[in-house]
Amino acid sequence: MAAARNPRNPRRRGAILAAVAPFLAFADYLRLRLVDRAWRLYCRRVGHAPPPFPWLMLPERESPPGAGAGAGAGAPRVFYDVPGGRSYGYRVPSRDMHRCVATGHGWVVMVAVDAPRRVMLLNPITGDQRIVAWPFARWNARFHAVLTSSPAAGEAGCFLVVVADRLLAFCRPGADFQGWETLRAPGFRHHAALSDVVAVGATVYLVDERRRLWRADLADENPKVQRRDTGFALPSLELRRHYLVESLGHVLLVLSDERHNRVALYKLNWDARAWLPIAACPGERVLLLGRGCSAAVPPSSAAGRAPGTVLFAHQPSTLPDVDVAARGQAWFWSESRVGAAPGDLLVLKKTVPHRHGEFPADGDSFWFFPAVDPDENAR
Repeated sequence: MAAARNPRNPRRRGAILAAVAPFLAFADYLRLRLVDRAWRLYCRRVGHAPPPFPWLMLPERESPPGAGAGAGAGAPRVFYDVPGGRSYGYRVPSRDMHRCVATGHGWVVMVAVDAPRRVMLLNPITGDQRIVAWPFARWNARFHAVLTSSPAAGEAGCFLVVVADRLLAFCRPGADFQGWETLRAPGFRHHAALSDVVAVGATVYLVDERRRLWRADLADENPKVQRRDTGFALPSLELRRHYLVESLGHVLLVLSDERHNRVALYKLNWDARAWLPIAACPGERVLLLGRGCSAAVPPSSAAGRAPGTVLFAHQPSTLPDVDVAARGQAWFWSESRVGAAPGDLLVLKKTVPHRHGEFPADGDSFWFFPAVDPDENAR
């Protein structure tokens, strides 16, 4: 590996990779992202490149009438490589037992539908799991969840945050993964489409339907919730969907109408207590938006889509959609652009080849970035 990292030895690097390629598993190819660009380029030349990122985790297909409960253990869930146009199947617990609420850092966050309430964190690539108890004394179906890091990373801060009405709970790594701590966020009310949460490192930001903002640095020994009252005139009363997303350390707020025909972009200035309108994403990024899975990626990670392109994961559970997909005509994400006038914008509804059929009316899609923890062995 030392020789492979040395740019003065490209032939030796290629020879080493060619020798070990037959013994590499898929998880090993994901790890190659951590190695230098020349190493990854040779992977492509030998036909074993990691698939382009991101993927989209598609809704689980509806079970046919009379199907047994044996499917509850989990059937292969389709993860669609958007840039590469290829599908992968990994077992994820059935929606009859758990519902997906967030993704991040290569993990899927699922919550049990029935008692006993619990939160399951699953890495579909390796099959690794973490189970944590429900953080609140009472069950409340109205909440947001976000991962701040991989639960297997062993960092000192938290890795999972759950936000409900007026309460924020975060879980620190530990031997039993039960180390929940709670903070009060007075005034925060969950709303499926108008409130959201995003993590910037170990700091989380919350926004509600009136664009009031809360912030908490969970890496502090004694974290506290800070509040800011912000407000601005909406460019359109139709912009009824709010998304928080982090881009190069900036907190962005994206507003969209139900059809994604109009998209407005704002950047947070915490000290000025203001959302500042901006015409383009910092760093010329492509925005991937969805509840619990938003991200900003470079164009090279989105099949060369132009900066400012916005891809919305299809999540009908966040708000009744105007364009609810008919049976057999499901679409899983749409594409718009920041700053485009309604008359100049063609909103594209995207489907997946060979993925037509019966899907639940509330089945959500989630952006997913496959990853393997550096200290974790592939299974």
